[in-house]
Amino acid sequence: MAHGRGQVPVSCNLCEENTRIEWKCLNCDMLMCDKCKEKIHVKFKFAKDHKVVSIQEVGLHAEEVDFSSISCLKHLKQNCFMFCKSCDCLVCPLCISETHNGHGLVAIREGYEMHTNKLKAGQKNIRTKIKELKKRKEEVKDIETREHARLDNTLKKIETQKNVLKNEVDQHGEKLKSEIMKKWEALHQTTKKEENEVTLLIGSLESQNLQVDDIIQSNDGRRVFVAGLGLVQSMKETITPPGTKFDSIPTFLPGQITLYNIGSLENVSIKGDIKIIKEFNSEVSSIRHIAACSEDTLWIKDKNMLQKVKIEGSRLKVIDKKGVNVFGMTCINTSKDLLFNSGESVLKQISGQTSEVTNSVYDVEPLLSISAVYVNPEGKVTVGAYSGKLVYPAVGRRVVVVMDKSGKHETTYEYDKQGNPLFTNVRNITRTKNGNICVVDQLSNDYRSRVVILSKDGDVINTFNGHPEVNSDKTPFEPHRAFTTQSDNIVVSDSRKSILYFFNSSGNFILWCDLYKVGISLSFSFSVADSGNIFIGCTTSDSSDKAKIYEVNIS
Repeated sequence: MAHGRGQVPVSCNLCEENTRIEWKCLNCDMLMCDKCKEKIHVKFKFAKDHKVVSIQEVGLHAEEVDFSSISCLKHLKQNCFMFCKSCDCLVCPLCISETHNGHGLVAIREGYEMHTNKLKAGQKNIRTKIKELKKRKEEVKDIETREHARLDNTLKKIETQKNVLKNEVDQHGEKLKSEIMKKWEALHQTTKKEENEVTLLIGSLESQNLQVDDIIQSNDGRRVFVAGLGLVQSMKETITPPGTKFDSIPTFLPGQITLYNIGSLENVSIKGDIKIIKEFNSEVSSIRHIAACSEDTLWIKDKNMLQKVKIEGSRLKVIDKKGVNVFGMTCINTSKDLLFNSGESVLKQISGQTSEVTNSVYDVEPLLSISAVYVNPEGKVTVGAYSGKLVYPAVGRRVVVVMDKSGKHETTYEYDKQGNPLFTNVRNITRTKNGNICVVDQLSNDYRSRVVILSKDGDVINTFNGHPEVNSDKTPFEPHRAFTTQSDNIVVSDSRKSILYFFNSSGNFILWCDLYKVGISLSFSFSVADSGNIFIGCTTSDSSDKAKIYEVNIS
């Protein structure tokens, strides 16, 4: 309570009884008597960190507020004597008469208390925010400490994994060196053995040669007829060299340094030598797809018509025609039926016996369409399929599905181990005997593509984006077809350049060859016959010309 213009006694903020104030806590903004400082305040949380100062340092009493000389901002010669709650401002008599008559007017002290309460409320809000921010600051520090510990732990795991992989690479490298040294030792021992045997034979023959010289030079008739006769008989005996067949030292095919493949020793049997066995003229200008159902029966597809042709000598006889859409086809070895995708979710089938066209049991619904098909010798069907439109980048699903003979889906490949899509547009598929899958994956509208080779478990063993001797920015890698030879090598064609790229069954690149060099141009489609020979269907630069088919052998 005010006492004239004197001082207002202030009570202790804790006990509210003792008016003898001795201390102030600057952290709590609290006035205290001596007793409360020693008995109560010390029990506050973090009180030991608070700054408590003597009241002499801040003053003991609050002074009475003087409102008598507050000049009006509008009428400079007038003093304010009331507060307008409606306009939230101090007013003088002239202000009231001119503007504020009828407004909610109260005494200046009441307005002062109203504003003081607003300031205190704002201050309380500030302190609350400061408290929240300090709490957040501690939380951020805790997060930083926790995440730094995770960083250290992750770095340790990366280092451990790096060392594990390095050790595996070192062990694999030592294993390969050990294997090749064993092969060398075996070869060395075999060559030494044959060398010794040949040396003995040479020694025996040289001894005989000396005996003959000695007899001839002796001019002794008896020795010539007696000892010489025996030598003549022995010299007639056939001397056969051992002729051991030596195993060649294998070639090392380096692979990508991955967890799944760091290289292998392979006896490379393929040289990329291409020999033309037969050459045929077709009745169409472009052979976009070809499938060998037997040694003398082929299915070929041009732009408009599917034909079944029989090889008769050096000519092709058309024995069946079908007006169907074909975007990929293959023959089933056991039944000689033709499977082809016509842009639908189910593969079509043409009977090898009746030539009837029916839907097969191989369906990928609810996917929109099949884009590629392959049948392995055991009859399992592998297809590429998609949903949505074929746009770049891909929108919708892009998958490879493996089905058994009944059409049951055994495995679907869609994402890698990190959850990223494996494919953009599956244009062609082939498989190896060990279950690896080779996919020609188109990446853009200009036919730039790559080759993706997956293990049976879905691991990406290798990706191939062309070879620097052939491909560059100006001549990009544009693979079109992929097939597997009888020796289980993967062959990928770049039809625009008539280049064939060869890989082993593990997906390691071996070599490339140029079909132009053997006289084959504009190669477009490929099929492997039961004999192991390969039929190559070509296209022409002029629609009035007839496309050629070549039967070739690759060694």
